[in-house]
Amino acid sequence: MVSNNDKSNRVFLYEVMINPKMVKPIQINGLFQRRGKFYLRVPYDRMSQEMQRISRLGVKILNIVAISALDDLSSHHEDDFHWWVEITTTRPHCIYYFGPFDNFPEAYGHHGGYVEDLQEEGAQGIIINIKQCQPLVLTQELEEESYHIFND
Repeated sequence: MVSNNDKSNRVFLYEVMINPKMVKPIQINGLFQRRGKFYLRVPYDRMSQEMQRISRLGVKILNIVAISALDDLSSHHEDDFHWWVEITTTRPHCIYYFGPFDNFPEAYGHHGGYVEDLQEEGAQGIIINIKQCQPLVLTQELEEESYHIFND
């Protein structure tokens, strides 16, 4: 009998963000979409190669969650996670996670204070998302997108 802790059975679920200017979702093998988000299911022994491959394609990893290779992905419910306040800003270009909270109303009740703090620090383009997840990094600095202006 194989143990679930055996490295050969360990599988990870990558939540990824795709820049459609750089790559189309159909160009990424193994990519699937669920509830408007994109995911890759990656075996433990392929993690390094997959990180390099998707990084070369311009795809950003937002979250990594360990799952069992023996579990059906459909049984992996968002209800298994705590609630977090996710705040994305355009200046600085970051994603911040505040939490964890036991439920949506608790997270919602605290989001205003986080927004106020970020505004006092000069953050701009604030987008708030309250969701169930397990962030690995609480502050993620994103690369600034560059826009080229051409003169005719």
